[in-house]
Amino acid sequence: MLGGIALLILLVIAWRWLVHKPADAAQRKEPPAIAVDTATAKHADVPIYMQGLGTVQAFYTVTVTARVDGQIEKVDFTEGQTVRKGDLLAQIDPRPNQAAYEQAVAAKEKDAAMLENAKRDLERYVLLQPQDLASKQTVDTQRALVDQLAAQLKVDQAVIDNARTQLEYTRITSPITGRTGIRLVDPGNIVHGANSTGIVVVTQLQPMSVLFTIPEDNIAKVMARMGTGATLPAEAWDRSQTTKITDGTLASVDSVVDPTTGSVTLRAVFSNPQKTLLPGMYVRETVTQATADYIRIATQRLC
Repeated sequence: MLGGIALLILLVIAWRWLVHKPADAAQRKEPPAIAVDTATAKHADVPIYMQGLGTVQAFYTVTVTARVDGQIEKVDFTEGQTVRKGDLLAQIDPRPNQAAYEQAVAAKEKDAAMLENAKRDLERYVLLQPQDLASKQTVDTQRALVDQLAAQLKVDQAVIDNARTQLEYTRITSPITGRTGIRLVDPGNIVHGANSTGIVVVTQLQPMSVLFTIPEDNIAKVMARMGTGATLPAEAWDRSQTTKITDGTLASVDSVVDPTTGSVTLRAVFSNPQKTLLPGMYVRETVTQATADYIRIATQRLC
């Protein structure tokens, strides 16, 4: 009797399990599939990155100063403006130098007239000498006067050239193409040629260079790659290494090792198209070179 009851209970349990099994299975979710990207194995260079903290330097920086004394009539640039070589930056009152130039020209004209008269007198004395109407001393003295006046004309021309140069110096122009800095003098001020304070600083921003250092242990690899004629790419990043500023190339390596730090200075050149590199900036410099050995690479990405 008890055995029959137990068998009946087992049959009920088995029936309930069979009835509810499909529903339980439907409620269970399948695990998400993992996406896998694959690529064919291939040979490629593995880049090696060498990093260092660098300082941005301009190839040319010029403090534009006055070369003659005078009063500034106008300043013909805007702070931060990009100027080209030869563009007018400031104008000094040219009237004193203009007067000196015209005076030098007039002095030459006067001496030229005296030379022509002395030549005519010499010709007359030479004609009269055979007739004993002019002594040999008179002829020699007149010939010396002609030579003296001819030499004076050369002196006058030199004075004219100098006066013209001084007059041209009243126009202060940019010696290079670059960006102007803060104005250092205002119109109306008196400037002097001996004053080194300057009127404005013009800085070339394209291209720019970055000086940075790497450990001396790495210099052999860099020199080996440069010796093959390969161009080593360089990148300029901000100091946090989160933003790349611009790309360039390694230009040169210093010839000495700093004994205090055991590092070597390198120079990288950047075209700086956006003019984002400014002199004095500190940047994180990265030089990329490829390994000489080839390594088989297979790539995959898990999502």
